[in-house]
Amino acid sequence: MAFADYRRDLLSEDFDVNYVLDRYFHSGQSSVFAGAPPEAEVSMTGDIARSLFNAFAVRVHPLQIIICGSAHLGFSPVPDKLGKPFDPAKGDIDVAVISQEIFESTWNELQSIGLDSAIRATVARDLFWGFINPANIREVAEHGKRWWNAFGGLKTERAAGIRGRLYRNFWSMQSYHRIAIYQGREKLIAEKKLDKVAVPAPVLGTD
Repeated sequence: MAFADYRRDLLSEDFDVNYVLDRYFHSGQSSVFAGAPPEAEVSMTGDIARSLFNAFAVRVHPLQIIICGSAHLGFSPVPDKLGKPFDPAKGDIDVAVISQEIFESTWNELQSIGLDSAIRATVARDLFWGFINPANIREVAEHGKRWWNAFGGLKTERAAGIRGRLYRNFWSMQSYHRIAIYQGREKLIAEKKLDKVAVPAPVLGTD
């Protein structure tokens, strides 16, 4: 679906965040695989699952790997880039990996090593939403290095690369995506108000 449809639903008087979430974020073929054979997307998630098993000895079903963000939608849902089209030459395919087992073992490691205050604050902020961004711990944790190596070895002709974020469960992933939806709606409403203010008042005649 196009950004115009997404924008209309965000500004709808009957706005329902769960409707938007289900309609755009978690349904249909990902935009990055438009025109590809039907099995292409499933093949990629299968490759990711095998790479994660090699790295962590944990089985992750392909259905636990969800393409999200602009690679899925075709446009960015993030407020500061809202509506920007996905660029396969520069953009990565972002995936959410739902694995409580990998999540818990990664968190256990982070609790057992000495994180500096800046990294600890970043990790704590993400943990509040139920995810770990391995990019933030790749230099300090063994799990971060394994994750980075697992994704670094994945190649695709559909985008510049493939990157993953680790979620504790599906609820956490959906909660985080709801933030982008709400913030995108707030931005569009604010822009709409500014447009109304910017409309010049009509010049009245004197006769």
